[in-house]
Amino acid sequence: MLQNIKDIVRQVNTLGFLPFFKGEIEGFSIEECLTPDYWFQDEGGGYGVWDWKNDIMVEADCAYGKFYRGKACFVSLKWFPDLLNWRRSRYSPSADEQRMLAAVKERNSLLSSEMKKLCTKGFDGALARLQMGGALMTADFEYKYTRDGRAYGWSVARYCTPEAYFGAECLQTDRTPEESRQRLQLHLAEALPQASPKQIDRILD
Repeated sequence: MLQNIKDIVRQVNTLGFLPFFKGEIEGFSIEECLTPDYWFQDEGGGYGVWDWKNDIMVEADCAYGKFYRGKACFVSLKWFPDLLNWRRSRYSPSADEQRMLAAVKERNSLLSSEMKKLCTKGFDGALARLQMGGALMTADFEYKYTRDGRAYGWSVARYCTPEAYFGAECLQTDRTPEESRQRLQLHLAEALPQASPKQIDRILD
């Protein structure tokens, strides 16, 4: 079982990919493996694991976004360039998605609430596709604060491009998209022996 941030960071670095929520591969999520006491914390108004996302991204040096079947997933920087290389070779943004992406690049980052104003329809789907396609990732989670400096409510996600977060030089690879996919496929098959080949494919595509 995962019991703290360090355990999650270790799991991200070991597996390379770690979804937040339970999926079709048994044991392949924070939701399934985290000690229940940390899933929600009522004392002091904390949210347990919900508040750990920023720290995990920094300590694990990983990306976070909707990278796995349109759902939230941490991806280690060791494997993220290959995932981008493969996903971007297959992704063609819509007009709304192009407009949203251009605005993020112009401002360096945008809150989801700011991006929503740029989308004419299907905002949640457009935002998920931008992440699945390798165009955007989560940069931060921001809270509203009371006058005495206490955070309240749910956090709001801020998005940026992977290049803005990590730097373009960290994301470069000399592999072809298909070579990147094969590299990821071999790694995940070894890291997740409980997963079928089709389930591995669904992580990547």
